[in-house]
Amino acid sequence: MYEASCHCGKVRMEIAELPPTVTDCNCSLCRRYGALWAYYRRDQVRLDAAPESLSAYVWGDRTIEFWHCRNCGCLTHYESVEKNPDSRFVINARMMPLATMQSLKVRKLDGADTWEYLD
Repeated sequence: MYEASCHCGKVRMEIAELPPTVTDCNCSLCRRYGALWAYYRRDQVRLDAAPESLSAYVWGDRTIEFWHCRNCGCLTHYESVEKNPDSRFVINARMMPLATMQSLKVRKLDGADTWEYLD
């Protein structure tokens, strides 16, 4: 099992496998967050956090929730507003241990313009 957690540890996530790649997106929001996104299905991630430890930000077409730890402020993940087992659950790989995060292949996504990968 692999773990990811915010700085203070109040938000933790467990996954069975590492993703083949992570995405560095340059859209108006992601470039500000500086996240590296690791994509999973909701049923592949175990989220361990009290509801009061999390705060969501929803913008644009209001279909995605970006979740932050209310205590330390780390952006931990995003997911679809509609919750079902097949929906996407996307972990900020920067919440993984440093050595784990550095071992992952990073793909650049042009989310600011074409929504195509640049590699």
